Amino acid sequence: MLHKCANPTCSNPFRKLSEGKLFLVEMKSPSTSAATNWENGKPPRIEHFWLCDCCATVLTLSFEKGRGMVTVPLPEIKKQPAPVRLAESASPPAYTEEQSRIRSA
Repeated sequence: MLHKCANPTCSNPFRKLSEGKLFLVEMKSPSTSAATNWENGKPPRIEHFWLCDCCATVLTLSFEKGRGMVTVPLPEIKKQPAPVRLAESASPPAYTEEQSRIRSA
């Protein structure tokens, strides 16, 4: 059962699936593979991990051999420069009715 955020430094309690990010991780025993489990009629063991909204914006989870699931920073997204907008072609100024009469004379 999920109780709190998977980030060890965060104490936010788990309340709703709609908040944060849920991770479902297939855990294999060291001596068997998931395929072997299915062949024996046993489904693989699934563990659930959850990061709260705040932590999920900067962290994700990763499996490290010998340590298990650990939080790691999300890779930084390289911001592409904003597209350069070409100057819009200037439309000719609108003439008043009086200016139009003068031009046509």
